[in-house]
Amino acid sequence: MQKFTLIILILSIMFTPVFSQQEDEIELLKKELEKLKEKVVKIEETTSKKEQEDELQKLLEEASRLKTVKKKKISGLGKKFKSGTRQQSGVNPNISLGGDFFAAMSSSKDNFITEPSDVSYGNNRFELKEIELSVNSALDPFTRGKTHISFTEEAICVEEAYLEWLNLPARMNLKMGLFNAEYGILNRYHDHALPQFDRPKVLVNMFSNASVGGFGLGGNFLLPCLLFADASSFDATIIKGGNDHSFTSQGKYNLQYVGHFNNYYDINKDTYFELRFSGVAGKNDSTEKYMSYIGDLGFVVKWTPIGRSKYRTIDWKTEILFSNRETDNGNIFAKGFYTSLQNKLNARYWVSCRIGYSELPFDNKQHEWDITTTLDYWQSEFVFLRIQYQYSKRDFSDYLNHTGPYPSEHTLILQVNWAMGPHKHEAY
Repeated sequence: MQKFTLIILILSIMFTPVFSQQEDEIELLKKELEKLKEKVVKIEETTSKKEQEDELQKLLEEASRLKTVKKKKISGLGKKFKSGTRQQSGVNPNISLGGDFFAAMSSSKDNFITEPSDVSYGNNRFELKEIELSVNSALDPFTRGKTHISFTEEAICVEEAYLEWLNLPARMNLKMGLFNAEYGILNRYHDHALPQFDRPKVLVNMFSNASVGGFGLGGNFLLPCLLFADASSFDATIIKGGNDHSFTSQGKYNLQYVGHFNNYYDINKDTYFELRFSGVAGKNDSTEKYMSYIGDLGFVVKWTPIGRSKYRTIDWKTEILFSNRETDNGNIFAKGFYTSLQNKLNARYWVSCRIGYSELPFDNKQHEWDITTTLDYWQSEFVFLRIQYQYSKRDFSDYLNHTGPYPSEHTLILQVNWAMGPHKHEAY
């Protein structure tokens, strides 16, 4: 046992320096490794900084190049603007051509029904309702011009031709020329854009198939919101014209004075409501001795679901009219109304229904009822076909410029409407 202990003691004395030397070497290696790590970190930092500087320099050079190009483009545009030069495509107006054809069959063979006139488009025949040429253009940032020319088998006439100044002081737009006045709901509609084939009978009996319009001056004013509306506007118009139904087309002046107030309400994101008050006054005889006044109360409710307007829409229009006509024998008061409901079933088909009542403005004892239903097929936004049924119940004893009899009737109409160019079948 003593020998074994002695041997271990001798071995420990022999190897102690070796172990101590190894520990010193390991410690030295650790210090060298730390120094190498520090050098690597410094090299990486230097390299990264150099790369960043190079990248920044590239960005600065690119920005400088783009700045030079932008200055050149701006300089070129300024020179073109100052010279007054415009591209030919910007000078040309928008030109559109539309056609409206129909075939009609009536249960009556009387000339009052079958012959084209100021109250009828004709019946029991194939007929050209009209070809319309439209030329519209923005003349400059403040002015635009519009012209609509109608071609029929009997005549060529200018429906509208006017100049409009926009965004004038007092939030006003000004219109001058030959135009349809802002009155009621459908007065600004051309025939091809009507929700049914014809105008409601109350409008025909008050104004003929024509709109309230003529050559004159009109102003549109954007008002502060009134009666809790989301938008309010007022139109005032003075025009020279007449249709010999309520207002004379004869005389020296034959002026008509038109006012129109419109309140717009957003019911929700899909529905809006419009409330309209309109009035027109003018002479009703060629000697310009007596006046006629016609007031109009109208409202529109339209539902167009967001994201589905291509497939579903409901449009309800109603107008109530009151007439006061001065005569040698006192005043004649007449009234009438219509209500029209359109329902868009899908992307192609519309159905509509309209019912109306009208008293004649020159004799309130004579009156007429009418009911109309239609089915429209839109082949595209440029072509649509319509089939319409209408029943008219008349109680007439005489009518302006027409010889009786004046029978009640059933009418079936097939209409084909097309348009080429940017001006299509919208209301305007």
